[in-house]
This record gives sequence, C-alpha cells and structure tokens, in this order.
Amino acid sequence: MECQRKYRKMMKSQQKFRVSSSKKQRKIDRNIRVVFPEPLYEAMSGSLINEEKASHECYILAQCGYKVDESKKNLTYMVKDLYIPGREDLLEQSSVTVTPKADFLEKIFSEAYENNSTIIEIHSHVDSKSPNFSWVDIDHGIDNGRFLRSCKIKFVMCVIGTEGFSIAEYDSDHDSLDLPKKAVISIMTRSGIKDVLPGETSTGSSIEISPVYDRQVLMWGKEGQERICNVCAGIVGLGGTGSVLLQMLARMGVKKFVLCDDDIIERSNLNRLPYTFNSDIGKKKIKAAQNYLKKLSKDIDTTLLNGKVQEHKEKLKGCDILFGCVDSEGARLILNEISLKYFIPYIDTGTEIFCRNADSGSNSLDMGGQVRVVIPSVTGCLECMGGIDKGKAEMDLLRPEEMNIREKTGYVNGTDITPVPSVISLNNMIASMAVQEFVDMVTGNGSRPKEYNYIKYDSVEPVLERMIFEKDPSCPMCGNGGILGAGDIKKQSRPRIKNIAGSG
Repeated sequence: MECQRKYRKMMKSQQKFRVSSSKKQRKIDRNIRVVFPEPLYEAMSGSLINEEKASHECYILAQCGYKVDESKKNLTYMVKDLYIPGREDLLEQSSVTVTPKADFLEKIFSEAYENNSTIIEIHSHVDSKSPNFSWVDIDHGIDNGRFLRSCKIKFVMCVIGTEGFSIAEYDSDHDSLDLPKKAVISIMTRSGIKDVLPGETSTGSSIEISPVYDRQVLMWGKEGQERICNVCAGIVGLGGTGSVLLQMLARMGVKKFVLCDDDIIERSNLNRLPYTFNSDIGKKKIKAAQNYLKKLSKDIDTTLLNGKVQEHKEKLKGCDILFGCVDSEGARLILNEISLKYFIPYIDTGTEIFCRNADSGSNSLDMGGQVRVVIPSVTGCLECMGGIDKGKAEMDLLRPEEMNIREKTGYVNGTDITPVPSVISLNNMIASMAVQEFVDMVTGNGSRPKEYNYIKYDSVEPVLERMIFEKDPSCPMCGNGGILGAGDIKKQSRPRIKNIAGSG
C-alpha cells in the first residue's frame, strides 16, 4: 500500500507527481535507441502535430521492454504500447504545461508493474523542432523517477520535436537524469529498422568504404553499403544454407558476425560447405568458418558460440539481424522468441528432399525449400505461419537423445534409405533468396513488393510461390499478451503489485 499512498499524495496536489527536488543531470558514455512499431510511431507523430496546431504541449506515455549489450554502453528500448490521453484524461493543458489525471496514470503504471516494463514519458515543447529539457522538465523528471523507482518501475523521459529529441534515464544510484552520448529514434518497418530522428546529443559517423565494393555502391549507394558494413549478423547453423550465407554476407561487406553451431566437419561436408578444406575435417564448424573469414578480410570480427542456440540467447540478442539455418524445430522456436522479444528481424531458411515412389525403388527426388521473414510487430511470426512443429520442438529442446536419433536418420522423409541430405545447388538457391531479402531490408533499395514474407521454392517445376502471413492478434507469441518487445525480463518480487492494480 505504500506505493499507492505515495502516488495519491502526489496527485492530490494536481501536479505531475511533483515534490521539491533539485535539478540534476549527468552525461554518461551510453548510446540509446528507442524502437517504435511503425503504426505506434505514426500515432505519436499525429498527436504531436495536432497538439502543435492547437498550441498545446503534447503528453504521451510508452510502455517498453529493453535490452542492454555486454558492454553496458548500448541500450535499446522496444515500445510495446503507447498511451495517448484524450481531453477527458487531462487535468490541464496549455502551451507551457500538461497534467494528466490520476486514473489515466494508475492504469498504465499498473500494467507496467505487471509486465516488468519501462515507462517512457514523452512530451513536446510548442514551436520547438529539436527541443532540449527545460528546468521544469528536469525537476519533474527527477521526482517522477524517484516515485516510479519506489514502485520498481524504470523511468525514462523524452522531449520530442519534428526534427530532433532529447532523452534521459533516471538513475536511482545517483538520483540523477542521465543524458546519453548518442540517441536515436527508430521505427520497425517491413524493410527492417529505420532511423527517423537523431537525438540532440547525437553526432554523425561515417566509415571509409573499400574500393572492393565499388560495383555494389553503384547499385545501392555509399549509404547503403555503409549500412551493410555496420550490420552485426547472427547466423545459427553453419551447414548447408548457413555456409553459403556466411560466404555471401562476408563478400558483400558485413564486418561483424555471431556464429552459432555445435557440429564438427566431416568428410561428407566438404562438397557443400564453401569455407571448408580437407585440413578442416574434425574441426568445429564455427572455428573453420572463423579461419575462412580471417583469410577473406582482417577487418571482420567474429564471435563464436559453440553449442545449442538455447544456450546463447544473451549473445544473440545483440545482433542486428538473425539468420536461422537449422533443421531443428526447437532452434526455430528459440530464434522466433529472440526475434520477437528484442525486435530483431529474423530470416529463417530451410531445404527438404523427398523420395518419390520409394516403394517401387525409385530414387527420383522432389527438392525444395523456403525463406520466411519475421519482422517483429510488422509481419506474422513463425508461430502465425504454422512454421513450428511444437511436438518436435519440445523433443528438440527437452530430450537430447531424441535429437541424436533424428540426426542419425538424416534429412529425407518418407524412405528407408538416406540419400545425400543436402546439396549445394539447392542450398545456394535458398541462401541467395535470403541474402536478397537482407540486402533489400538493410539498404532500403528493394523495388519488389514487400507485403509477402514467405517464399517457397520447388526445384522440380521450378517455381517460386510468394505468400503473406500477417500478424495474428491471437498468436501466443507475437499477439496480444505475447512476448513482443518484452526484452530483458528480470524475475523479482513485487509485493505491492496487487495494491496498485486494485486501486481506484
């Protein structure tokens, strides 16, 4: 009841839960990115424009998940919900102030409490295109941060304009508002994450593009090539499609890789893994891949994850894009989860070989594969697509002995014999489609319609089929009440949650 009591006391004064405090700011060595689903960003922008026309300050609250990288210097907030008050939700609103009602705030704080979410308070300054915090903002921000910290809710404050913004995090250890070194607001679109607003403290950066990429620059420009060079690509599975993906991405200019695999190289792998040689037999795939990348370019940085994908979620959440090149339903389930929780675009690849007329002894084959693109908050996820066999996924993740049996039986279904489980021609076809999706996403230079997010390839016809799988609100993964944007969820005791939720 203590948190509720404090809240009521503050709101009785009809202030933005203000008490006396000193202005306090610190500049810290941290970069912040706030990622909005495109519809939520458009709703926020529309509200800002409307209030500006009326010469009113705008006030919005966002509920977010967050992730921090290993250096603790790069933090991303993923906006899950946006709350735009109506006139009936405000006590006052003018060109210099805006004050929401208690009931409006209590509901949002209760949800943030339940979901272990961060609250970002967003407001505007009339006639300011790229605003800074006023002393009043700082005063309020310190007090709001103190109050929400007492309720175990993380608080961030943002003042936004049409051309820029300023952002600060409340630091309870120093009782201060921490200003980042660099900040950016981005939106999640069908073409991936796009930056829309630089922060007031942001500084532009550019990298030198090698002449090696001149022909590519002619196609998607210097800026497009810079984006490719700056991407951190996570590849899970360095077998058939994964090996070709690695080669293509490295030669196109990707400079940072996170490679995950627990397999070793066998002689039968040499016909389809471009990064391997006879001397690599018996080595870990991730190590052979790293050696290949070193020979290709001294500027490529690789992080090696030896093991199953479920063992390395923390490392993979720092990637800008994920490629799933696995035959395990359990691995697909985990990659789908990482993608949704941390707003990371995910490209899933797969190939299959089926024997036809197996009973008559014919060895003729049907071959094909697919590329499935998951853009969190924009497209359907693998669950929406029916792309995960839950029964197999459970066995993959919970019963290692069952996984060993599947590996021994090979990749081909419907036959007692096991032909070559993977062929480089099919792998190249599927990998090329996946890489093209990546290029269009990163450079923003794709001219093809992008509503579809499922490409199916039949190599016998041959024919490509494109399909659309939209986000399903009832999906347990990306739908209402799912894990979309959940970020780093820390388990902790919240004894006062029921008191806040039940307050009136």
